[in-house]
Amino acid sequence: MQVTPLGRVEGDVVFATRDVPTDSGARSELVAIPIAGGGGRVVVSYPGYGYPWLASRLSPDGRRFAFETDRGDRVTRIAIADLIAGSLSWLNTDDTNTADAQPAWDPSGTRIAFVRGGGAASSVWVVNVDGSSLRQIAAPNGGTSYMHQWTPDGRAVAFYQGIGYDIVDITTGTRLHMDKVVSADASWRAADPRLVARGWESAAGGDLQYVFVGDGMTDTRNVLVRASAIAEFVVNPRWRPGRDEFLYQYTDSGTQPTRSELRIRTLAGTERRLAVQAGMPVWSSDGQSVAYIKGESVDLPGRGLGGSTLTVGVSAEIRAIDADGMNDRLLFRSSVPPGREFPPNWCVCNDALAIRRY
Repeated sequence: MQVTPLGRVEGDVVFATRDVPTDSGARSELVAIPIAGGGGRVVVSYPGYGYPWLASRLSPDGRRFAFETDRGDRVTRIAIADLIAGSLSWLNTDDTNTADAQPAWDPSGTRIAFVRGGGAASSVWVVNVDGSSLRQIAAPNGGTSYMHQWTPDGRAVAFYQGIGYDIVDITTGTRLHMDKVVSADASWRAADPRLVARGWESAAGGDLQYVFVGDGMTDTRNVLVRASAIAEFVVNPRWRPGRDEFLYQYTDSGTQPTRSELRIRTLAGTERRLAVQAGMPVWSSDGQSVAYIKGESVDLPGRGLGGSTLTVGVSAEIRAIDADGMNDRLLFRSSVPPGREFPPNWCVCNDALAIRRY
């Protein structure tokens, strides 16, 4: 593992992880990219794969990055990289041989929630960053546990076990299960309504997706966006900082070519569109622009059946666009490593991008 100091930075920095195949196995890199331009650089490199919910793995002040990796004894543990100092330490939980993974920082930067164990035996735990006050907050329930994030007030942790979405108050243990919420695809804020999330309902031939808002501590759902066909997807709803608006990604797979765009919707019901095929969008800290991952197709001549051209999809570019739909610009592009045929993919997973302000 290697940590390179971030150095002196000012303003918003976009973070992303990418998987870089090597002859010795998978390797992941955390890349820091100033949103104002000026290139990007690898700040953490470690064995393993990039994982989802990057925003939860970066501390609120952007100084530290928590991630899981094998510490050398074939047991996955949680490491913490200090991005400013360039140092690395391990989160001290206890001496069990059970894997710890999926760390999520609380809003104060003093506690970490994580998943212990795997599969049906996995559970959710909380510990102070110094290793004290370790305790389980959600026992195994037969489904694999996936960590999402803390609520902005630090009172509760959001995750899911199997299907749906779970929120547990870490003081009282009160737990809310929300069924038919898609893969913890949700965003929180301090003001009411606190939660915006993606849900679904059964329909002939598949499911119809929708975006709803609610208080986050009861299963109240005010549906503001609803797909009209099962070929439509409304994903990645994200609150706009300081506004009663949220961003989401609309895709209609029933058209040729597939129609895809970003949409910004107000709580009052008005909506405007950004005509870019954007994946995994994230707001800048001031809410004035959106960073996103752009997918593309790369042709590999002579590699298909009978020597035909083989086309593969890659996500090599990270771009940004202003909230008014203007100034779409390239922030960073992965280059093709020596001996490879196309650039490494950014982690195209939930919350694949994160922004911190310095």
